[in-house]
Amino acid sequence: MTDLEDARRRFLAAAAAAGADSGADGDADADSRLQAMQDAARARRDRPKKPLPLLTPPATPTRFRVRVDLVGSEPPIWRRLSLPSHLTLDRLHDVLQSAFGWTNSHLHQFTLTGDPHGEETVGILTPFDVEEGDEGVLESELRFDHFLASTGDTLRYTYDFGDDWEHTLTLEAAEPAVDEPTDATVRCLAGQRLGPPENIGGIHNYERILAVALNPRDPEYSDLIEEISYFDLFSITDDIDLDAINRGLDRVARADAALAWLRDRRGGAGSPIADLIAGVHEEAQRYLAGFVGGARLMEPVEVDEAAAESATLVIRTFLRHVGDGLPLTKAGYLQPAAVIALMAELDPEQKTYGKSNREANTRPLLDLRETVTDLGLVRKYRGMLLPTKLGLAVRESPLALWHHIAARLPVERDGQARDAALLLLLLVAAGEVGTFITLGKSLDLATAVAGMQLEGDGRYGNGSAVYKPRHTREALEWAGSASLQDPRPFRLQMSAPSRLDSIGAQTLARAALTPGR
Repeated sequence: MTDLEDARRRFLAAAAAAGADSGADGDADADSRLQAMQDAARARRDRPKKPLPLLTPPATPTRFRVRVDLVGSEPPIWRRLSLPSHLTLDRLHDVLQSAFGWTNSHLHQFTLTGDPHGEETVGILTPFDVEEGDEGVLESELRFDHFLASTGDTLRYTYDFGDDWEHTLTLEAAEPAVDEPTDATVRCLAGQRLGPPENIGGIHNYERILAVALNPRDPEYSDLIEEISYFDLFSITDDIDLDAINRGLDRVARADAALAWLRDRRGGAGSPIADLIAGVHEEAQRYLAGFVGGARLMEPVEVDEAAAESATLVIRTFLRHVGDGLPLTKAGYLQPAAVIALMAELDPEQKTYGKSNREANTRPLLDLRETVTDLGLVRKYRGMLLPTKLGLAVRESPLALWHHIAARLPVERDGQARDAALLLLLLVAAGEVGTFITLGKSLDLATAVAGMQLEGDGRYGNGSAVYKPRHTREALEWAGSASLQDPRPFRLQMSAPSRLDSIGAQTLARAALTPGR
């Protein structure tokens, strides 16, 4: 084995002599320095490493208040977290991913602050490190309080070894827990600035692109316009949504229980989302299961008569106009008189573009008829639009109709459209909609996590995902607003809270995904 101290002395001596020798012996000196460096590196690699210096955890339940800083950010990107000291590092990894908005699509590693490259001690290993044959202890077997005990103690966390996002975790306070702490008691108390987008090239490149994005007069603006657009940095508000972060932390805490619940309901035995989630890899399963937990699908869904009346108003209005049957045109559309009568009631503010007297040119009404048909409530027969037996049975009973709609969602029945509709239902049920624009981004990510490949742009290549389940989305919008049309200007429809972000839409989506409905 090469002696480390001897190699280090030779390296320092060769480096000191380099300034004095610049003549014919220069090549020999360079070779000597290179050999010394190689010997020193080999010595460090071959030297037996020390065990991790683990602390003794406290005897009583303890809560940590920890500040996490993204190294190199200026002004600082940081989060203040309150969490149980016994949290294992694999769960701490999930917490940090959620707190900063990462997508867990790259490798990560915890390291000691004083030994960031693992030269002195064995490593803190992920399952990937174990497969690679690295020496150390699995992060799932190590607790946070194995490393932090006193104010000012630190631990290092790195995510994505390409962009190299380094985080410093600093203990600010440790205090006895009032109640027995659980993973569900993790909270983000404060913080500043959004987490950077994935794959942007590291903190310095992000700060550079962001500074240019916020200043269109910058000379580099035109050169960076594609990056600014791709990473959606136009008019960015660089501040955190504390409620959204804590909802994400709730999903992290609920993921394991939700995943166990889903695994008991595969093969048509329960929630229709179970088989979809079962088909992806384990990390993706935990990510999607978090939304199942956030949607509280394990709990019964209750709806009263008043809520059912509001949620089914649009469809009941259509069924009432159908009555015992409506004649169709030779082309198979509703006749103009029926269109005018329906739209007078369904769109009294005349928000629909055009005269609303021909069904083919009145898209909201055409979508409504197609959805009601797909729900099995009406059918075409010999030039007439007729109610089905089921349609007749439920059209005067809002509760019965509401339960029927929940049982038939998603409207889309085949392939990727159905899978996209299930994920839409999941996001709505979990209350993770926001604006139409943010919903599109969320579905872009969720469908990519589920292994789907759809056409369209979007950060993950599935920008069209929000349009695939159009009929399911519209059925939820009608339930959420009790109206056919969104009366707001188009700009507000895109950037203001969606009609899906409502109790009526959430309750119907939960029922659609809940077994025993």
